[in-house]
Amino acid sequence: MLNSCSSNAILTKVRAIFGQRLTEADYAQMARKKDVGEVAAYLKERSTYAKALRNIRETEVHRGQLEALLRKDTFYKYAALRRYDFSGSGFYDFILIRLEVREILRRLSYIQAGQHDAYVADLPSYLIQRTSFSLKALAEADSFDDLLLCLQGTPYRQLLTGLTLDGSKSAYLRCEFALYHYYYQFLFDSIDHHFHGKTRSEMRQILLCEIDTRNIETVFRLKRFYQMEDEEIRSLLQPWSGALKKEQIDRMLAAGTTAEMAAAAPFLPTRSDLPEGFIELMTHSYRYRFDQKKLRFATNAPVAMYTFLTLRDIEVENVITVIEGVRYQIPQEEILHLLIQ
Repeated sequence: MLNSCSSNAILTKVRAIFGQRLTEADYAQMARKKDVGEVAAYLKERSTYAKALRNIRETEVHRGQLEALLRKDTFYKYAALRRYDFSGSGFYDFILIRLEVREILRRLSYIQAGQHDAYVADLPSYLIQRTSFSLKALAEADSFDDLLLCLQGTPYRQLLTGLTLDGSKSAYLRCEFALYHYYYQFLFDSIDHHFHGKTRSEMRQILLCEIDTRNIETVFRLKRFYQMEDEEIRSLLQPWSGALKKEQIDRMLAAGTTAEMAAAAPFLPTRSDLPEGFIELMTHSYRYRFDQKKLRFATNAPVAMYTFLTLRDIEVENVITVIEGVRYQIPQEEILHLLIQ
């Protein structure tokens, strides 16, 4: 009975928050603004981000600060929803694992680039008391070995032991693969252990959709920017699949353009008018529509929570796209054309 009430409460809260999401009209209004401060003022006055932005000074706010506040707001909304979970299953820890993986990868990218102080400026202070390792120690890690010491006592240490950041094209990518493999394995194990029937089936569908789009993006990135051999690319793809089949991956690997790669995965929404190199707009649009449909018809809390957080992340991405467009004085029509929808 308690779990049923808990699930209903989460469903109700998620739908209420999602019902206040930014609309096409909101994006159009923001894309007309003259600078980042005006965009921030709009969000502060007319969106669910108002509380998170209440203390900013619109004339002084910059893009990085605004993005950090938006992501902080998403985490606090998750934390507020999590208070209604009385199942004790541990499934909802997925967001903490996802954020830990992101922070480790961000630090690795700065170490590889030799930008040792850059991470400190972007350190998400709201996570300091919540991660399984010290974010302050992570910020002070100037080498791969330092990072491993920081991760002592966590599963991440074992995952990364044996890997390196030796400057090769694949070094960082192998770390990324290992960390996300752990994240998805945690989710599949948690889903199979705690859920049954429709909840288990729908959660698996949602994860497989996410992994399909991640693998498509990985193929694209490694072909276009790293010119990797096909077999090496295959070794860096997550080993689960939903709609994306081996034959489609083979066609993507043989493709010469973004349009040809997208055509190899016919479930992606058609965006033939996109510039070369924007396949992420198609993969993210596919996930957005898939998860939005799942959320609309959700009858259980896990599906509602997971899809809501995905959709909220996409909304933040869209806001950042608008901010970047306004910052560089891109015409409104072009900005709106680059939004995930």
